[in-house]
Amino acid sequence: MGRALQHSGSTMLNLVPPNAAERLRALFRDAGYTEGNLVQLGFRDLASTRLRNSARLLDRTRESTCLNTLLRWFWIGMPEPPQRGESLTSEFEQLLLASGLLCEQDGQLTPQAMLMETNGFLIASDHTSMIDRGDSELVLWPNPTSRLLLRMTIRRPSRATLDLGTGTGIQALAAASHSETVVATDLSPRAVKFAAFNARLNGVGNVECVVGGGFDPVVGRKFDLIVSNPPFFISPSAHYLFCDSAMELDELCRRLAKQAPDFLNEDGYFQMLCEWAQVQGQPWQERITEWLGESGCDAWVMKGYSQDPAEYAEQRIRATVSSPNRDAQLYDEYMAYYRQRHVEAIDGGAIVMHRRSGHNWIQMEEISQTPKDPFGEAIVATFAARDFLLAHSSDDQLLTMKPKLSPDARLEQILQQEGAQWKRTALTLKLAKGFPFSLGLQPLVAEFLSAGDGSRTLAELIEALASKVPVPGEQVQRECLDVMRKLIERGFVTW
Repeated sequence: MGRALQHSGSTMLNLVPPNAAERLRALFRDAGYTEGNLVQLGFRDLASTRLRNSARLLDRTRESTCLNTLLRWFWIGMPEPPQRGESLTSEFEQLLLASGLLCEQDGQLTPQAMLMETNGFLIASDHTSMIDRGDSELVLWPNPTSRLLLRMTIRRPSRATLDLGTGTGIQALAAASHSETVVATDLSPRAVKFAAFNARLNGVGNVECVVGGGFDPVVGRKFDLIVSNPPFFISPSAHYLFCDSAMELDELCRRLAKQAPDFLNEDGYFQMLCEWAQVQGQPWQERITEWLGESGCDAWVMKGYSQDPAEYAEQRIRATVSSPNRDAQLYDEYMAYYRQRHVEAIDGGAIVMHRRSGHNWIQMEEISQTPKDPFGEAIVATFAARDFLLAHSSDDQLLTMKPKLSPDARLEQILQQEGAQWKRTALTLKLAKGFPFSLGLQPLVAEFLSAGDGSRTLAELIEALASKVPVPGEQVQRECLDVMRKLIERGFVTW
């Protein structure tokens, strides 16, 4: 019924015809196997030996219903006798068998993948039990890191998009709706096969899946958008393809950042989640500057966290090794690796690069909190704001702009009781959308900003404010310009 995708062991998935894939999706949806419904039913965590939750999940699915049978197969990873499948229609069971999601094995109907809905896509991956078995070619399910990349991806029209290190293909599928074509690459042949299967399962036809490491599979091609969630763990291990790299420390991420500009069209974006080593005697900003200098791109580095090597080692071991029997040995190996290389901390975050001719800028900052909603547009707006400030670097240039307060700006005040009245103690300007930036304001400055409706120049607004305060006009202008630059950079003010 289609081409077979041969996986390690006996696992086999089939690229079923598009009409069969469409029907299969509909049957899962009609059965209630959707992200929202499963969360409501309490299926937030996957079955895991670490969480020891399998008994509870099996108890929750003890009744022989269609949804419970699907959950036992594709959430818990439990083989079931054929009679359990009687809760499904004959058509449903035949499609599951034809697609390779199920197989008959030792008198049981055995799942060959885990299935979870993410961002409206039904995604097949390896089951969590693959970590227990230590399978090096594990194809990881959509996790918090991949969801973060989904939220931050710039969703503007793209002639060609590259998903570098595709895994299950979730980034490629999401990009397909705003891209003419998407290329999904991965060093793991199994991951590429899963990505191709997921594209077919979800009815996405403009994704090309290719095996290969780094940019090797796309030499000579250029893209409007490149997204990457590479194997960025900094560890002595090179066991798992999905998270480990055989390169020294953060060399893989460094190499991708240095090579990406050669594969970007003018005005194209490269977005990568990554980790980097903080080495004794070298500020982290200096290390990353070497990655990005002379790139022909503007770059925004958002540092999200920093971990002590000991804490980092413990966390990584716990995440990738099920049995505690080797914990002490592995921990010693990790710490010896860090000490020999003088690693003081492991930092992580995101790098966004924008290919642009002219004088380029690099901005590095710590942003520990990212928006819960999609924020690709906020990233584009931030790049545009910094380009605007670069083009209006002199005071005279900035004074000619006609500022307009963002419709997403909100002014919050804190009142404290004083006698029989309320006294205002603080004013804070915040954004309702995008990055959760905030800025404390004085009442007069807040009044000054409220007059910014795009009809008057900044010079006119400053002149009006200066007439109300007993301060030299030069000082008012200087302070207003400083505040305005901050507000433009953070998206509170447009032009």
